[in-house]
Order: sequence, then structure tokens, then C-alpha cells
Amino acid sequence: MRLSLVSLIAIVSLWGCRVDKPRTASEAVTLMTEYGNQQRYEKAIKTGEDWLKNHPEDTSHERVLYEQIAILNLLMAASDYQHKEEWIRKAIAIYDKELSVHQNTSVDITFFNVGHGFTRAGDLSSTDTCLYYGRAIKAFEEEVPLIQGDNVTVNGKTFPLAPLRQENGKSLEEAKAKFAQAGCK
Repeated sequence: MRLSLVSLIAIVSLWGCRVDKPRTASEAVTLMTEYGNQQRYEKAIKTGEDWLKNHPEDTSHERVLYEQIAILNLLMAASDYQHKEEWIRKAIAIYDKELSVHQNTSVDITFFNVGHGFTRAGDLSSTDTCLYYGRAIKAFEEEVPLIQGDNVTVNGKTFPLAPLRQENGKSLEEAKAKFAQAGCK
């Protein structure tokens, strides 16, 4: 009984003092998600940025890290009105980095995800709404040729592409409507 109590205390102590330095890119993504769920956005952003800076050779999760950092910057923009344009610009810069490392595959949803980020930036921005909605439209349009065909097989599982095409089309139309409603040309 005494050994069990000591073991329990040790486990709780280790969990409470767990290391905030991820050992793998996957751990970095998980830690960023944990911080994000706790609304510790700046800590989550720093975790991702540190991983990318300290492990430039590890590109295994590079696009996922960029995407999460961009989303977290948009969450900061939504919660920090005083600095929202700065947070939005940081998010857009990260989306641009994600696109710069993007390599088309037979089926790819990078432009779809980035298009949603640009749309959210347009929703939040007070100064560059038209720019961001325009970029969202372009991203959704660039997604179209990457989601053709009936199905895609990923890790041995087959997924139909029709729902993704439908969602991309819906997102494109929503971005176009927002562009028009904002008086953009």
C-alpha cells in the first residue's frame, strides 16, 4: 500500500511538472493543441515557432504547424482587439509560409484550409477585408483541380471526394458573397 501511494505521488508530480519541450513534431502539435484548448494562444504559438526554428530539418509536420500557428494568431486577433490587425498580419504571413512549402499531391486540401483562414482574416479585419476575401476566393479556386475524381485513398482508407468538392464550392460562394457585401472590387 505504501509503495502504491509513493508511486501515485511520483506520477502526479511528474505529470504536474511535465516537460513543455516537445521531443517530436507530433508532440509539438499536441502541446500546441493543449495550450490552444486552454486559451493560452501565445504559449501555443511560441511552442510551434520554437519547434520550426529549432528543427528546420524536420519537415514532417511543417504544414500542420504553420496552419496551427496561423489559426492561433487569428484566435489572438479575435480576443485582442487592440492588436487585432497585427495578429491578422502574422496569421497571413504564416499562411503564406505554408503555401511556400506546399507541394501539390494528387488530392490536397491545403488551399481549402488556407482559404478558410483568409476568409476568417477578412471577417476580423477592419482595414484589409477586401484583400483577404480576394485571397480566400483565389485559394478556393486553386483547390478545385486538386479534388477531382471519385475517391482518394489515404493510409489504406478510401474517402469520397464529392463532399469535399461540395464544401469547397460552398466556401467559395460564401467568400464571393462576403467580398461583394464588403463592396470590394
